[in-house]
Amino acid sequence: MDTIRFGLLTVSDSCYKYNSEDKSGFEIEQCIKDKNSDIGKILKGEIYHKTIVPDKEYIIKENLISWSDSRQVDVILTIGGTGFSKRDVTPEATKEIIHKEASGIITAMLMSSLKITPMAMLSRGVSGIRDKTLIINLPGSPKAAKECLSVIAPAIPHAVDLIRDNKEKIKNMHGNMQNNIVAEKQDKISSCLTSIIKRNRESLYPMISVEEALQLIHKHVEPLNSNGKSEEDLEKSHNRILDGNLYSKYDLPPFRASIKDGYAVLANDGKGKRKVLSGIKAGDTVTTIKLVPGTCVRVNTGAPIPDDATAVIQVEDTKLIKGTADNMEEEEIEIMKEVKSGQDIRSIGCDIKKGELILKSGTKLGAVELGLAAACGYKKLLITDLPKIGVLSTGDELQNPGTTLLPGHIYDSNKITLLSILKENGFDALDMGIAIDDENIMIDKIKYILTQTDVLITSGSVSMGDRDMLKSILQHYFNATIHFGRVNMKPGKPTTFATCFFQNRKKYLLCLPGNPVSATVTMNLFALPLLKQLCKDFSIPIIVKTKLTSSYNLDPRPEYARAILKWTSTDILPLAYSTGDQISSKLLNCKNANALLMLPARTTEKITLQEGDVVQAMLLGFMQ
Repeated sequence: MDTIRFGLLTVSDSCYKYNSEDKSGFEIEQCIKDKNSDIGKILKGEIYHKTIVPDKEYIIKENLISWSDSRQVDVILTIGGTGFSKRDVTPEATKEIIHKEASGIITAMLMSSLKITPMAMLSRGVSGIRDKTLIINLPGSPKAAKECLSVIAPAIPHAVDLIRDNKEKIKNMHGNMQNNIVAEKQDKISSCLTSIIKRNRESLYPMISVEEALQLIHKHVEPLNSNGKSEEDLEKSHNRILDGNLYSKYDLPPFRASIKDGYAVLANDGKGKRKVLSGIKAGDTVTTIKLVPGTCVRVNTGAPIPDDATAVIQVEDTKLIKGTADNMEEEEIEIMKEVKSGQDIRSIGCDIKKGELILKSGTKLGAVELGLAAACGYKKLLITDLPKIGVLSTGDELQNPGTTLLPGHIYDSNKITLLSILKENGFDALDMGIAIDDENIMIDKIKYILTQTDVLITSGSVSMGDRDMLKSILQHYFNATIHFGRVNMKPGKPTTFATCFFQNRKKYLLCLPGNPVSATVTMNLFALPLLKQLCKDFSIPIIVKTKLTSSYNLDPRPEYARAILKWTSTDILPLAYSTGDQISSKLLNCKNANALLMLPARTTEKITLQEGDVVQAMLLGFMQ
């Protein structure tokens, strides 16, 4: 059959009410119509019917029966309604009207989907034949529906030929299948032998120092372009980077203000008794108050003072002589100390002049900086946009926490750790899930992520194992430039930094090792500097000297050992306490660590460090 006639039946209450929400139906329609797509080339199909119905069993059945019995279509793809919701009844409606079940199609979709997520086992799709029409239930999400269709697409043309009893095409297909099976089996054996037996025993990437790796990041990371900025309220600008110089809108203070609680006086009057004219508190105006010799005005700290006042005397340097009749106000005081002209008066603009530069572009906005901006009249600030970040874990063995752990599997701890480190440093990142060690799945995952983000941070698949394919995928599929693929450090040697252009935009890829401690250490050493540079934050980690409280056997590579630094009143330097065994898979020993000890590489002269030796340490979470 040259052209397969398709009917698309979207089952969804919300899509039935709002047609624009039918993203899944649109996605499947485009896959079939696009003759240049992988699915389109296989199916060679046309859309003859397409409609949306609510989650009502009788309406679903009416459409399936009408399309099938009229022989208007060869294949009906239902989309949605296969889950556990009370309203999900597509499988029940399909079972009611099919004559023969085609369970193998559903099994193929399920097996493929389980490689992506264990939640696929909750799908309840049905497939079968009614008269001369093949009916297949696809899941409701655009991504899942497309993935399932790509799995079963190769079998659909042959299924249609079998239903239509096209003997010639059936015969040709069976012959081709036998030949292909033999050839494919030989190719797979050859491929396995080549990829494992003849794989590289040494890395193709030179080993560089941590300093060289950071220099390469600095060289190849470009701050987000001029459009990468936005205006935000002060309360949303904390820890962000100011884009553009900031100048004060006002003089600070904008009036002559008292520094003390006391009395505004004429300095020339000197010591002696004064008549108290009135009191002025912060927020008052003083335009009508005039001082004459022998008088004063009571003022509070921060309050404006009369124009003709030349000094403020603090209340502690006076005594009360006479109160009012009701004893509620002061009528006369005596100044006990000499008064100097200008004493305890803040002149207009003495702190900041109007138009004065208060913050430079690129300043990180902490609490003090935001307070300064507010004092100078700003409600909103122009700040550099944060990069869009995706975090992806890789590995066949990984499962999401909360699922039943399968034999030979472990829970993915890297993703939540990395996402949390990012959040602690002011970055919100997207959880991009887990990619199994399958080339096509990993390529599809990365393609999707790069459409959503500026930076992709991965963990795993960068070492020397036969399933570590990430570097090769980046180079050969995404035409990425790998700036470094090995770093002379422990832990974290396989750390990889690459850039590529995707959809005409530069993308950054930082691939961290899969061991949890390695991922944590390299996240702090490489990912945070990369992200900060993207948003014009050029702060650097704080490095201090510290005294060891235990001995260390040095490694041939410089080592970054987790430690807890404590300051005491008796030691000039902080004391470094080891968190225990430094094996790279032991995440428990990262707990409570507030620093990374920067241990030197072993030499013939120096193979150990002893208690009391002094080394450098990088404080975690602190920048300067």
